[in-house]
Amino acid sequence: MAEVEELLDEVAVRMPTAAQVRARGRRRTVRRRVALGVAVTAVVAGAATWVAMPGGGEGRDVRPAATPKENPFMVDGVVRVLAPEQMPEAGKWQWKGDEEEDTRDLALPAVGDTDSCPQSYAVRKAPNQVQYGTSYYSDKGADARQRVTEYDSASVAEAEVGLLREALTECGLREHGTGADRYWSGVTKSSSSLRVEVEGWGKWVSVVEVEAEESAR
Repeated sequence: MAEVEELLDEVAVRMPTAAQVRARGRRRTVRRRVALGVAVTAVVAGAATWVAMPGGGEGRDVRPAATPKENPFMVDGVVRVLAPEQMPEAGKWQWKGDEEEDTRDLALPAVGDTDSCPQSYAVRKAPNQVQYGTSYYSDKGADARQRVTEYDSASVAEAEVGLLREALTECGLREHGTGADRYWSGVTKSSSSLRVEVEGWGKWVSVVEVEAEESAR
């Protein structure tokens, strides 16, 4: 034990700052699964081929002009998620990585935190799904997260997006922009600001959220 103690005396221990501790306490994570044991990396640009439509419609917006013939969310057997610098408002929030994982598989209508959009977390019989995710945090008082969910079919995916759209409206969010620039935003019941982007391809759906504390807005 004396030898171990001598070795430890030579190790520089760096304690996190109070801001870092608070930021880590805010982090909320979604289950991260990696196909074929390969690490998750960045999503391919221009991934979306359809997005949530207003008024319950099932229309599709194509981004870019041609629909990708191959799944943009899984390339060579690896699920692709957004890197910190690709998340919305990266310049403002300076997102930092979060290596922690959560064993939850969230049903798609669940949005925001449990205290910001509580109704969206209502217990329901969700369809079969496999979910991949990542989350990031900002020392400035915000969180960013992405869920990429695979369903049994495109029709099931579109039905779940419809329920998500209802949850976003009930949470107090409104839709902005058109086409590939469409997103939802607003102030939640817990007074945080929430921005949500919904994208999909066939039976795959990506939900990207940015939630900022009231004091950080």
